[in-house]
Amino acid sequence: MRRPVRSGIARYAAFLAALRRALPGAIVVLLLVSGARVAQPHQHVRVADPDARRMLAGFHALEQNPTDVFRWSRPDAALFLSGFDGRPAFVTLRLAAPRDAGDPPPLLVVSVRGRSMGSFVVAPEWRHYRVLIATDPAGDTPLLLRTAAYRPAGDARDLGVALAAITTAPVLHVAWFPPPVRAIFLGSWPLLGWLLLVWRSRPTGRRASVARWSGVTLLALLAGWAAAFPVTSGYLLPTIGWPWWPVLPIVMIVAWPSVLSVVRQGAGYARSAAPRSFWSGVGLAFAAVIAMRLGVSPVVGFAILAAGVALAVTTIGECHAGALAHERAGGVPVLRGEALALAGITAAALVLRLYRLDDLPAGLWRDEARHGLLALQIWNDPSYRPVYVVAGADLPALLFYLMAPVLALLGPGAGAARLVSAVAGALMPLALWWAARPVIGARAAVYGAALLAWASWGLSMSRWAFPATLDHLLELAAVGCMWRALAPQMLSNRGNRRRALAGMALAGALAGMAAYAYHTGRLAPLTLALLTALRLGRDGRAWRHAAAALAAAMIAGLLVLTPLLRFILEDFEGYNRRTGAVAIVNSEDLEQRAPLLLLFNNGLRYLFMWHVSGDPNGRHHAPGAPMLDPLAGTLLAMGIGLAARWRPGTRVPLAWVALALLPGIFSTDAPHAMRSLGALAPACMLAGAALDGMHRATSGAVPRRRANGAIVPTILAVSLAFNTWLYFDVMPHDPAVYREFDLIETAMGRAARAPALSSDPEMQAVQVYLDRRVAGSDVVRFLTTGLRIGVFDGAQLSQPAGRSALVLLLPDTAATERAAALAALGPSARELVAPCFPDGKAPLFIAYSVGDGAQRLLEETFGPYLPVSRNSPYSAAMVKPRRL
Repeated sequence: MRRPVRSGIARYAAFLAALRRALPGAIVVLLLVSGARVAQPHQHVRVADPDARRMLAGFHALEQNPTDVFRWSRPDAALFLSGFDGRPAFVTLRLAAPRDAGDPPPLLVVSVRGRSMGSFVVAPEWRHYRVLIATDPAGDTPLLLRTAAYRPAGDARDLGVALAAITTAPVLHVAWFPPPVRAIFLGSWPLLGWLLLVWRSRPTGRRASVARWSGVTLLALLAGWAAAFPVTSGYLLPTIGWPWWPVLPIVMIVAWPSVLSVVRQGAGYARSAAPRSFWSGVGLAFAAVIAMRLGVSPVVGFAILAAGVALAVTTIGECHAGALAHERAGGVPVLRGEALALAGITAAALVLRLYRLDDLPAGLWRDEARHGLLALQIWNDPSYRPVYVVAGADLPALLFYLMAPVLALLGPGAGAARLVSAVAGALMPLALWWAARPVIGARAAVYGAALLAWASWGLSMSRWAFPATLDHLLELAAVGCMWRALAPQMLSNRGNRRRALAGMALAGALAGMAAYAYHTGRLAPLTLALLTALRLGRDGRAWRHAAAALAAAMIAGLLVLTPLLRFILEDFEGYNRRTGAVAIVNSEDLEQRAPLLLLFNNGLRYLFMWHVSGDPNGRHHAPGAPMLDPLAGTLLAMGIGLAARWRPGTRVPLAWVALALLPGIFSTDAPHAMRSLGALAPACMLAGAALDGMHRATSGAVPRRRANGAIVPTILAVSLAFNTWLYFDVMPHDPAVYREFDLIETAMGRAARAPALSSDPEMQAVQVYLDRRVAGSDVVRFLTTGLRIGVFDGAQLSQPAGRSALVLLLPDTAATERAAALAALGPSARELVAPCFPDGKAPLFIAYSVGDGAQRLLEETFGPYLPVSRNSPYSAAMVKPRRL
């Protein structure tokens, strides 16, 4: 009789176990059903409501007439729908489109990601228009509103239609469950929580179990809330990464033991086949990087890259671990070979940044000219001592103070204006070595400094009058001081405490000074603080010994920041105007609006910028080209693998890269080379660590071959050649690069200043007259500072021309104005051969002159840019255009 009882108890226990497993899923389903039943996806929003900012992109500021508050759209604008998740919706728009008398009413075309949703004519008076929209199942749905541009008299804006209100409603009002994709996405959160916190967790005490189940319950309640408030949750918690999320993490968690077993077996086989498997991994990783540059899908490319890195890193091993630990502790002095290598790297960095600095980039950008004008104002006006310049620059003032004596000594010019930034960029490799040596070792630091010295990204950022490199130079110096000051031997020895205090005070001051350089410098004190926490780790004794040094850093930093903090208190809005304008919450992206979607996509773009596609802005780098050369990109991937596997020191630059990318990830226009420039130095540290690991692996290889010693120098030489070719040969002839600069204004300004710089009396006598449309530009005003320049107003010269005169007009000048310019110069006037754009297809300006000095002046000023053929001035150039 006992057997049936036992069997019944077993069945009852099995039933309870099954119920326990099924209960979380049932609760999640119940919450989703309950949320869907009470959900109200209807929405009525006026453009003046706060919620309207969530829905609109590409609209102008609020305006008001006697009857309505409205916003004008741009010709291309977008309206974003959240909470429908694939269900059809009705969208009702209150629109008007007044036009000038005689103009036809505009046609408004509505589309969703290229799919037409219809088009209609918008009347001049206010009316309601209803459109049926097929929404996207994942993320928000952008309704692109496209009209012909309209510019009323006295208004410089391009306008589309006027919008006053939006009403959205689902076609079917009854829903028993969220749409399928949305339901799977929301249900995945408690499922993942259960898999991680309960199913894969080790048995522990009751409190830990309660905490785990509480976490799962909170995730389930979050899913229910999202189902109940689809509009709000669709904006704050959109469906991201579908279908990779949630399928991939669920599969990885479920299959993790099997995956781990396969990885361990593969690692064992790779170690047994070293060094052949090491070089196979390196070759596979390099092939993946090249393939992605040639257009292979990033998903496939990164999968192959990860496999190659894993194979290579697994076989490197912990080579010379004791020596590395000794180097990181600062126990190895700087040897003669290391010092000579650093001197050579610094000299190379300086040459690469000073070579043809005056004409590469070929023209000044207007902001460079504004910075030069501010520097000259600081030099010439003792009462002008800004801390932060809001109007005209929107930048901290440190760069302008450094530029002031240089411009006062050398005079206004492109090379003089760029000299401070160039020198700062040339010093960055030395600063990288200073920061990296105690972290990743001497040899790795030297390799990283070399890669940074000639990186085309660094060259692009340091060869113009912009403070993008200045704050990172100071940050690197601060980290190097901090790491040495907090070394165990400095904290444990009382005799070294004063040195530790001085080192940390200097580190705090340098980090504070970085905030005066560029917007990203605001992150320098935070970066120093977080890296300090990594330096001290979880050692409570180290924190106690370092307390006085940490206090010294804080005090020094606050003292340096005091003027800036005072300015922030006085003009908080001005200080944050630029950062607020480019913040991701103010994005004018016409494809996505939800902040998490924008952050997710920004993260992908910054991941892809290393190997797939970089900054498209030609002022910042070669447009669309990856930010690192193929060899440095491969080494970076290997360095990340080392950080995860073998080399604890590399985890510091890895964390540093992540911190440095935050300004770019949380702003618009990703990937942005300036806002993410802080990631370049720690990325080069990781690459240097990988190259050091490669050196140790090859130097310890058996049998040893002579070719092993040439591998690392060959990699560095090829990297140098590639970056030099890209910056000095490809980028100067790319229209997407040089058209980002003000070449015409720069050329006219140089010509106007040339007589004052010449020692030839004939050229000194040339009177230069500029087109009225150019004479007041920032670039011309900077280049002609202190000079009196004539102006041609379209009909006559500002003062009569003498025996030798030169008139420069824009290429699009009308024929009547050209004739007037020739007439103003007199009967002996003639047209001169003018310099061309780098592609040789069009002149930079039109030049008329009297006398012989003007032609010589142009030849001496623009010799390399003058056409080869004098008979056909604009058909050929000395250098043909090249493409990347």
